[in-house]
Amino acid sequence: MTENGIKLKSGETLDADIIVTATGLKLAVAGKVAFEVDGKPVHWPDHYYYKGCMFSDIPNLAIVFGYLNASWTLKADIVSEYTCRLLNHMDATSTRIANPVLDKELEREDLFDFSSGYIQRSIDELPRNSTAMPWKLNQDYLFDRKILRHDPVDDGVLKFYGPNSQQGAGQGEPALEAAE
Repeated sequence: MTENGIKLKSGETLDADIIVTATGLKLAVAGKVAFEVDGKPVHWPDHYYYKGCMFSDIPNLAIVFGYLNASWTLKADIVSEYTCRLLNHMDATSTRIANPVLDKELEREDLFDFSSGYIQRSIDELPRNSTAMPWKLNQDYLFDRKILRHDPVDDGVLKFYGPNSQQGAGQGEPALEAAE
């Protein structure tokens, strides 16, 4: 920086009235909390988004990743409603664990259609995105609202474990923990 602007690598000076410095925002999943499933650390790029708020093979975890192209709270509201529907279903069926089970390879799609530096710097640390629901994080409020508010919670992909579940009590129940 110079008195009148910025000196470039070429030696040329770029005059500027105002200079705004950026901190280099970097996205992080779940506030950088280190989670474990069955004692193994969760490596987010190994998992797909499920309905834009849960993740393949990670039980009992719902997270809000809001919209980049609209109000963040729009997504927060519908994810909260979905999570309440899920918890009510679990209560009604006496199940303790809900786990989106991925049982096949999926066609991958870019997570975001944004070229912003903060997105591109973090893309390799974020969960995967598929081309089709339910393994997708959308940036479309109207579509998400329909899926999260009206589609059945027990969709055949989300597996439930507990005394009254088809999967059976205590059999293969994955355990999610936050690592210390």
